[in-house]
Amino acid sequence: MSGSIYDEVEKVIDFESARVGPRSDFPPLPEIPGGRYTSPDFHELEREHVLSKSWVCAGRDEDLRKPGDYRLWDRLGVPLLLIRGKDDKLRAFYNTCRHRGAPVVRDGSGNTRLLRCQYHSWSYGLDGKLKGVPDERDFPCLNKADRGLIEASCDTWGGWVFVNLDRDAQPLMDYLGPIVSELDCVGMEKLRTIHVQDYPIACNWKVAMDAFLEVYHINTIHPTNAGIMLDSKAAAMGLMEGGHSRMATRKRMNEGLNFVEFEGAPDIPSMPDFYRLNNVAYMMFPNLITPVEPTGFPILLFWPDGVGHCTMQAIYVAPDWGEGERPAFWDRFLPIFHDVLQEDMMNLGPIQRSLESGGFTGMMINYQERRIYWFHEEVDRCIGPGRVPAGLAVEQLLEPFVEQPLSEAAE
Repeated sequence: MSGSIYDEVEKVIDFESARVGPRSDFPPLPEIPGGRYTSPDFHELEREHVLSKSWVCAGRDEDLRKPGDYRLWDRLGVPLLLIRGKDDKLRAFYNTCRHRGAPVVRDGSGNTRLLRCQYHSWSYGLDGKLKGVPDERDFPCLNKADRGLIEASCDTWGGWVFVNLDRDAQPLMDYLGPIVSELDCVGMEKLRTIHVQDYPIACNWKVAMDAFLEVYHINTIHPTNAGIMLDSKAAAMGLMEGGHSRMATRKRMNEGLNFVEFEGAPDIPSMPDFYRLNNVAYMMFPNLITPVEPTGFPILLFWPDGVGHCTMQAIYVAPDWGEGERPAFWDRFLPIFHDVLQEDMMNLGPIQRSLESGGFTGMMINYQERRIYWFHEEVDRCIGPGRVPAGLAVEQLLEPFVEQPLSEAAE
């Protein structure tokens, strides 16, 4: 992010803090239909057209850096094998032998020189090419060049692995857009994983996503932590192409409550003070949210487990501290952030039950919560307007407000 954009976002934060109502040119947002969170048909459309055709994060590459390193991954409901080739390229294959569909790898992770099916010993190279077939003479129609492992799209950015089941997907860097340049200052590839945790939640994945796309709730839900740390009225929402977004919320500094103020807090010195003075949270469509901090931070990933259940996966990364135990800072940070997440989640199951009860028609979204509406607009764009079931579409309204400079409004 260039200095001029930092200045622009700070200007917007000042405007948001001082305003007495929404921007005069901003449209009232219609209700988001409740059926989007409960309809099995809509859920299947999301799986087919959103999650299966978007770049999604499959974790870090720290265990996939040597040729032959592999890891199984199935968060999208299909068995994928992530493996580093002899050419140093990371690939994603379906963990499915081309003979009769048995897995070519059973262990969750490891290192290998050859992939060998666990059923009839068909063998594949690290590049997925079929190498060996026992009793090959009995397969007169076999062309080994055409029977390699089926591949999904795979790429990395800053030490994060991304996969896309669409083999014709646009390049990852193009998909992420300006977020890549904004976060260059973090040096993601230099970070290391310190903690990973799954949180099962009894709600639709979008109910959970919605909860992390605004700060309207923090004074009520987080009165002893985030509600004190942040000024919810001083928050700039940046909408980006592709459904991505940014939320920069001013911190209440000099009270010793923000993580950057903790004694012995780690620091990423390449990050400008913009990130020390503000909590800057990014949403990378479709299911990644991260509040980026110079101390280190979590990546939150939201995975559907059916219509009414999901899993939030939290992957915490930190500046590399070298040898020895992790800094004591994390023994303080992790419990606090865990408590914040638990507070965020306590309403999500009841919200899902309300949606399923017939006594709640849908989500009434305000100006502060416009990132939620933008997210839902992109879901519909991915599905395609002709496929969205009747009564479940959201009106496309926010395209004119994508990263629109607000200099005049701020004045």
